[in-house]
Amino acid sequence: MSVMYKKALDTVKKYNMLFNGAKVVAGVSGGADSTALLLFLCSLRDIYGIEIYAVHVHHGIRGEEADGDCRFVQELCRKLNVKCSVKSHDVKSMSRQQKLSEEETGRNIRYREFEEERIRRNADLIAVAHNMNDQAETIVMRICRGSGLTGLSGIRPVRGNIIRPLIDCFRSEIEEYLSDNNQPFRTDSTNFEEDYTRNRIRLKVIPYLAKEINSAAMEN
Repeated sequence: MSVMYKKALDTVKKYNMLFNGAKVVAGVSGGADSTALLLFLCSLRDIYGIEIYAVHVHHGIRGEEADGDCRFVQELCRKLNVKCSVKSHDVKSMSRQQKLSEEETGRNIRYREFEEERIRRNADLIAVAHNMNDQAETIVMRICRGSGLTGLSGIRPVRGNIIRPLIDCFRSEIEEYLSDNNQPFRTDSTNFEEDYTRNRIRLKVIPYLAKEINSAAMEN
């Protein structure tokens, strides 16, 4: 049993995330985290008798790369026998209209689509793939923006009908789980651009903290 699988299963049990016969909508971008989430949920179908529905949101950004992500998710869902819905939006245009960042606009669209799919499927839960790295980045970002104590609690494992089974798993453990299962994934090239606040924290701030301040900075 891989480290990620054990941690994720422990998290599901600890927070009572799933129940027998639950219908779960999973957000799947095609990246490592959401690919691992879908694989993990599928491994629980026999244990919990759950039904899984995938949603992929195409943001209208990154051209052929994003089209490739969409095809990858559709093929993965076919292989895993999971029904998949694809939702397309022009995030750049919508962000200008709403006077929000593309990052925030994309996030709002994703959660709206997940909830609409949950209602359409008469599902119980929405599963998203936030992990421990995301948690660390979020807390650092909130500190920098002057968050209160509530914000510093970070990303909650369960919020309403939203569950995050991978929240206690590190990205390295997720990639190891995928490697063990010979499961490829997609890499978003914009993850390495420093135009977004979260990317700068991921690429610069946390590595600096780990190297210069405390090697266990992310865990802490």
